[in-house]
Amino acid sequence: MYKKIEVKFEQVPTIIESLKGESGLYIFHTKQHTWYIGETKDFRNRFVNGYLKGKDAKQHIDDGLLQRIELGLDLSVVFVLMDKELIKKEETRVIGKACPWLNEKHNPRESIRAIQRQIGKIVEDSKREWSYDEMKLHLFYYYSGQIATKRIEEALANKEGNLSKYCRTVPSKGILKPKKKPAA
Repeated sequence: MYKKIEVKFEQVPTIIESLKGESGLYIFHTKQHTWYIGETKDFRNRFVNGYLKGKDAKQHIDDGLLQRIELGLDLSVVFVLMDKELIKKEETRVIGKACPWLNEKHNPRESIRAIQRQIGKIVEDSKREWSYDEMKLHLFYYYSGQIATKRIEEALANKEGNLSKYCRTVPSKGILKPKKKPAA
C-alpha cells in the first residue's frame, strides 16, 4: 500500500537526500520496541535539521529519542512514504496500534482517552453490542498484550465520562452499544 524504506539510524545520512520532498511517517524502533512514530512533510528536512543534528537541532525532536540516539542504541528507522493528506489519520492509527514508548498523543500507554477512542471505533465499526469483558479481551489482544487489562478496565470504568463521547454505554449491564442503530 505504502512504500517503506528501513535502515539503521547510522545509514540515514547516506539515503536522506533521496527523500527530499517526500512526506509520510517515520518509525524509530529496535528489535524489541517501537520507540517513536513521527510525521513529516519532508523527510530530508526533518532529519537533516533535526535528528542528525542532535542537541543542536532547532526543530522539535523528542528528547527521549534524542537521548537514545546519543547513547548509540541500535535504532532502525522505517520511512513510510505517503500522501500528505493521509499522514495525520495514519499517524493516529499507527500510534494507537503500536503503542510506541515515547509518543504521548494518541498513545494508550499514556492516555486513557486513547483507549476509549479505540473502544468507540471498534463498537461503531462493528455496529453491534459488546460486553465489557468481551471488549477487555479484544483490546488486550489488539494491543498485543502491551496495554495492561487494568488500564483497559480504567477506560471502561469511564470515570470522567469520556467513553460516552465515542459510543453508548450501559454501565449497569456492562454493555457498549453503537451510537447509531443499524438500519433494518
